[in-house]
Amino acid sequence: MSLASDVRMYARFAVGLRRFMRERTTLEEAYAIVRRRLAEREQMFLRIVERGVYGHPGSPYLPLLKMAGCELGDVRDMVRTRGVEGTLEALRDAGVYVTFDEFKGRLPIVRNGRTFEVSAREFDNPYTRRHFETRTSGSTGAGTRILYDLDHMAAIIVNSSIAKHIQGLEGKPIVAWRPVFPAGAGMAGLLRNARSGDDLRRWFTPVLPGELHVSMKYRLATEYVLATARLAGMRMHRPEPVRLDQAIVVARAAAETVKTDSACLVRAYTSLALRIARAAQDAGLDLTGVTFTGGGEPPTPAKVRGITESGARFTSSYGMTETGGVAKACVLPLDQTDVHFCEDMLAMIQTPKTLDGSGTVVQALVYTTLLPTAPKLMLNVESDDFGIVETRSCGCPFDELGYPRHIRQIRSFKKLTGEGMTLVGTDMVRVLEEVLPARFGGSPLDYQLREEEDERGYTRLTLLVNPRLQIADEKEIVETLLGSLTQAGAGAEITRAMWAQAGTVRVRREEPVWTSTGKLMPFRRSAA
Repeated sequence: MSLASDVRMYARFAVGLRRFMRERTTLEEAYAIVRRRLAEREQMFLRIVERGVYGHPGSPYLPLLKMAGCELGDVRDMVRTRGVEGTLEALRDAGVYVTFDEFKGRLPIVRNGRTFEVSAREFDNPYTRRHFETRTSGSTGAGTRILYDLDHMAAIIVNSSIAKHIQGLEGKPIVAWRPVFPAGAGMAGLLRNARSGDDLRRWFTPVLPGELHVSMKYRLATEYVLATARLAGMRMHRPEPVRLDQAIVVARAAAETVKTDSACLVRAYTSLALRIARAAQDAGLDLTGVTFTGGGEPPTPAKVRGITESGARFTSSYGMTETGGVAKACVLPLDQTDVHFCEDMLAMIQTPKTLDGSGTVVQALVYTTLLPTAPKLMLNVESDDFGIVETRSCGCPFDELGYPRHIRQIRSFKKLTGEGMTLVGTDMVRVLEEVLPARFGGSPLDYQLREEEDERGYTRLTLLVNPRLQIADEKEIVETLLGSLTQAGAGAEITRAMWAQAGTVRVRREEPVWTSTGKLMPFRRSAA
């Protein structure tokens, strides 16, 4: 994005932020908005298709629809007879879908022998006001750029307000341990707290200033949000640097909040929540009254057990940078991963995907945006996640609201995750197959990365290195791997800094493991 575009975007941000923070949505209004969206779901989908696809000549979905011989009238007819999900399934079968790598602009769209070059920017919603941008961790270039519209943030906050009410978290004071801008979670959380009038007592950041080099625009944006919130009469704290090995600081802040207010909500990635809980247990600190709400990575049984052993409660959440919240934690769950799909914001179908090398077939989650304010327009976009989707009556208030579909045991088949920070694997392939062999010898057959949980429940990335290679200092291998991530932009820089702090990457002198079909895959993932 050019300097002039940045200036215009942040000028809109400066003007729009004051209005954004002044306005409030009551709980009753939030319920009314969600119920109206659910009642108008088919019309919302058709408006997105009509205006954002057929009404936008640059839409990357148009060539696919033309190849399928599908006009706008055909879509309308299908929605009338098959509903939204039935229409999406028919479009998918006709070749109207976008894979994860195509959506990220890493691969061209290839259908029926024809190739369409696309970039990630072509999926931007052309009708949003674009108030600010963040970066995902990414894997190529500067990572994926996400443009935020404050109207969209206001639109999805209503779902968060309802979730807090249903989960018994409404009005609870908050302690947050999230990275600073340009990480989307930090800024989005800060704005969500301000808009909702949440009582944010402390904001800790695990990434220290000296560990991260971010552009001036991101620093200024953070300062502007803090200043504007204070002028609006809101309590807003500057982020306090707390390293990962100092998690006891966050644990004590949460425990002190419980003493004064009888409760505390801690917002942190799942692994960071585990670090807080483990630090509390090691210090003999009881976290009864604390509720952790986690995301950023799967809440595995080992992680959840480690968190709740501290006396705290845990609720899961599931979202994507491109859409915001996707699903909210069930209060009568089958397991700790059980979440209700937000039917008013997105449509979802599944499609079978074969995992590389293993031959295992999973049901990938495929999304379509319904809200006109969404930063990205998605029409049958395959995520890199899969899971169990069930329609059942659980008896909890989300069911009564109109969210009958549950998703459980969500996992990624393309991303590497550690400390809540994710990195899409394609850039790591380059490191394993080019950078490490060039620096330490051997070939791509001598290196493999394995995602697994250690004995305390922390996610580790274990680098298997063939013992035949003569390497004097294994720490140098880790430093080289992490150093390569600095080339992937601000989002990946945050990942690098947090992985370096946590010791996420470790080396094991062991031959890489081949599949039963005779393939050597660069990554192996834990079975959890």
